[in-house]
Amino acid sequence: MYYVWGLVILPVFGLQLWVIATFGDLAFIFNPDPMFLITVPILLGVVLIGVIAMWIGWTMLTTPAPEPLEDFDFDEEEVTEKKEE
Repeated sequence: MYYVWGLVILPVFGLQLWVIATFGDLAFIFNPDPMFLITVPILLGVVLIGVIAMWIGWTMLTTPAPEPLEDFDFDEEEVTEKKEE
């Protein structure tokens, strides 16, 4: 709602002067800079992508490597299959 107020309602209806006259020292809260409103979600998106990348990297770093297939004894499975038949 804050974005709609700052990016649509204030500029379209020309309410910037009314906000400054009505709220005085608190006008900066009710009359935000449009560049601030555009920059904040972009910054949050970049930070979110960075956090996800760090999480994936940490998971890859701390996950142990899988055992190679040469270490498994596949003959044991064949013996149990033959017993079942």
